[in-house]
Formats: sequence, C-alpha cells, structure tokens
Amino acid sequence: MNALRSAAFALCLALPALAQRDARPVPGNGTIDQPGSYMLTGDRQAAGGRAAIVITSSDVTLDLNGQGVSGATAIEIRGANGVTVRNGNIATTGMGVLVMNSNNLRLEGLNIRGTGNEMGIVVVGSKNAMIAGNLIYNVFLGVFVRGSASGGNRIANNTITAGTGGMLGICYNPADNDREGPRGDLITGNVISGFELGFQASATSRYNLFKGNSVFFRVKAFELLNETNKESGTDAISLQ
Repeated sequence: MNALRSAAFALCLALPALAQRDARPVPGNGTIDQPGSYMLTGDRQAAGGRAAIVITSSDVTLDLNGQGVSGATAIEIRGANGVTVRNGNIATTGMGVLVMNSNNLRLEGLNIRGTGNEMGIVVVGSKNAMIAGNLIYNVFLGVFVRGSASGGNRIANNTITAGTGGMLGICYNPADNDREGPRGDLITGNVISGFELGFQASATSRYNLFKGNSVFFRVKAFELLNETNKESGTDAISLQ
C-alpha cells in the first residue's frame, strides 16, 4: 500500500512537467487555428493592427507560462469553443483580452495592466465563460460583457483597479447591432476599486446576479437599471 501511494504521489508531481512537454509552442504568426495544448515560450507583441495572439480553433488550452503579451489588443478569441487561457502578463493600450462569439471558456490567472484608458477583458456574444482569479490594473473599464448572446457566465474573484479617471469596474450592456444585453450571469467575490461606478447593468441586461462583491467607489457603488437584475451582499466604501 505504501509503495502504491508513493507511486501515485510521484505521478501527480510529474503531471505538470508532462503537460508542459506535450504542449506545442504558439505559432510564429500568433494564430492558433488547430485544437490542442499550447505554451508561450517568449514575450509577444502585437503588430500590423492585429492581436498579438489570436485563437480561432475550439478545444485549445493556452498556458502563457508567465510570459508577457502586449498590444492594442493582446489576446483575441473569436468563434472558438472550449478555450482556456491562463498564467500570463498582459500589457494593453486598448483591450487586454477580447472574446467574440465563443462559448465554454476560461480566463484565469492573468495579470492585465493598462495605461489608464483601456478595457481589461471584453466579452461579446459569448456563453458559459469562467473569468476568475485575474488581476486587472490601471484601466478605464475592467470587465465589459455585451450582447444578448452572452449569458451563463461567471465573473468571480477578480481584483480590478481603476486608472486615473476610471469609469466602470464591471459593465453589462448591449452590443453593436444588438439592442439587448446579457442575461443570467453570476458576478461574485470581486474586489473593485477606484472607479467612478463599481458595477452597472443596462436596462436591457436582465436576470444577472451581483453577489458578495467589494466595491471602493468614487461616485456610486453600483447601478442596476432593470429590476430583474439582483444585488446582494455588496460591501461598499466611498473613496471621496
């Protein structure tokens, strides 16, 4: 029995190393268009008006491996399902991560920083996303969820800090050419600091639950413009 336990323990220790060995490097052009596990082996910077890394394939796991990704849009996930991106440093002058029309994904363990006027994570027309345990710093807008095709998402345990003049920590709104907002999301356990408004849901965003968030605000802790959105357990302190 002791020998069995020792073997199992050794296997558990070896699993991360095996996963790293089996991961492919991110292609030189920055586009991941085939399923599989990928690892970033050096810093990447956006060029030519495109994101530094673009994921268009479903069933992708991308480990940024603690490396840096930078650009006006650092990482873009478009039309892909079952994607995980984790463990990296993102510097953006526009959007840290943009998710478009993608479902069943995870963004976790990302350190995203702006210069004061950026958006940390933007999710458009996407369902069943877990956005958890990220640090978002020095931005105008922290997490932005848009469009009626967005729903069933969980925004949890992120730390989101404003830049000078930061407007919104977490925002729910319609999308371009779509008058309806997201519905059925859980927003919980986030620390939101320094924004004019901690979190907001538009009049066309419905049935979203904001629960147990901590908000340090400059003007107002939260604003829910449709009565079907619910708030509970917000700890709020004015910074004025």
